[in-house]
Amino acid sequence: MSWWSRYNQSAEGPTCDVSAHELGAPVTPFSRYPLQDLFYNALVYTHIVCALLYLPTMIWQFLAKKGDQQHLFRGLGLKWLAIPMIGGGWLLQIRHSYLSDPAIFQKHPVLFRLPFAQAFVDAFGSSTLVSTLNVYLIGVKDESRRTSLGSGRYFLILVATSISLCIIIRAYAYMVGELLKLPAWSSYHWEMNVEMAVIGSVFPLYDGLNFFALAMWWKTGYLNYVEHHVMNAVWVMSKASAAVLLFAAHDAQWFWPHPGLILPYRLAVQLGPQLLILLPYMPRILRYITAIPHYEPNAGELRLAEMEFLKKEGKAEVQLHDDLNTSETS
Repeated sequence: MSWWSRYNQSAEGPTCDVSAHELGAPVTPFSRYPLQDLFYNALVYTHIVCALLYLPTMIWQFLAKKGDQQHLFRGLGLKWLAIPMIGGGWLLQIRHSYLSDPAIFQKHPVLFRLPFAQAFVDAFGSSTLVSTLNVYLIGVKDESRRTSLGSGRYFLILVATSISLCIIIRAYAYMVGELLKLPAWSSYHWEMNVEMAVIGSVFPLYDGLNFFALAMWWKTGYLNYVEHHVMNAVWVMSKASAAVLLFAAHDAQWFWPHPGLILPYRLAVQLGPQLLILLPYMPRILRYITAIPHYEPNAGELRLAEMEFLKKEGKAEVQLHDDLNTSETS
């Protein structure tokens, strides 16, 4: 069994014996993708600047005190910053994956073949958009800014979630098809399908749980705004980190010696930090999801049945609140 990397893709190639830096090629600073025309390059560097602002602020938001005025201020900043980051990311995805000449990548191979990028990065982008809509548009405390059941924003988020799940199914259909078509361990492309099938396995989970919460909101008339916000904040943090970790794992310039890491180490680089993000919040998210079926129909407040269920499960200390708007995020 042979292991492959981005710069040593198979016995037949393509193989890059030296790094892009040593060749003096015009490439992006972190992902090491070849630069193209002015529009492409502007999209790349705009996306980099947005990411450099967004991810540290998101980490700060996670570590800092929740529920105070500073938390709200940072959240508003993240919401507005998400617009150029995700919107620009989609423009870059279309320009790169659908409009690039494949010949430009012969000397400096990219992470994904273009059809692969069309399938998988579309799924990543759609799932990220869905989590972002849920965390920033649903709202938390201020009733005037919260999405109401049956509103235009509710249906926008529900439809976007449904479309995203279809895009994710398309991505897995592509990856499974490639894995069945190619000999096992025959190339970097085969390994990348394995790798992305593992990394992307959270996409249907994240979007599926959102769809479940939104559908049950329609059925019961009640949504726990605070817990829904917390869950999706974790999803957004997970996916924003995933993009950075992906390129870090496939680096052969800044972090790892050329030609880069093999598959087991690439997975470790990506999955290890994700566990640090997800594990502290998983008990809280599980409490939220498992309590949803126990909401009473047309509940306008947090019902006693839900509280008794949580207490019986022994998973949380809970308090009765007369109004959810007075509950404090934690």
